[in-house]
Amino acid sequence: MNKNLLISLIIAILVFGIFAWSPWISEAYAKERAVTQFERAWLNVSDGCGFGCHGCGAATWKKVPFGAQVTLEYACGMLLTDSPESHQQVTVYVSPLGKVYGLPAP
Repeated sequence: MNKNLLISLIIAILVFGIFAWSPWISEAYAKERAVTQFERAWLNVSDGCGFGCHGCGAATWKKVPFGAQVTLEYACGMLLTDSPESHQQVTVYVSPLGKVYGLPAP
């Protein structure tokens, strides 16, 4: 019984460690997932938010335990001028399973 418990514990620790490290989440993958999910959330909203401005998109990324954080820069509404003052930023979390959390609601 103790041998099975030890093996189960070792497997659980390994799985936990792999998910905490999540080596499959690269910079390109995290940014692509964040941008895709943002665009999908705002797809059918007229005059909504998007990346059609200078300097908008996935600005930065940082690897964190169990995933990555991506900072998105975007603009909302009809812009008269494309100035950085009209841009907004949000930092989202990309989980090891590719789910994106923290997107602004449409």
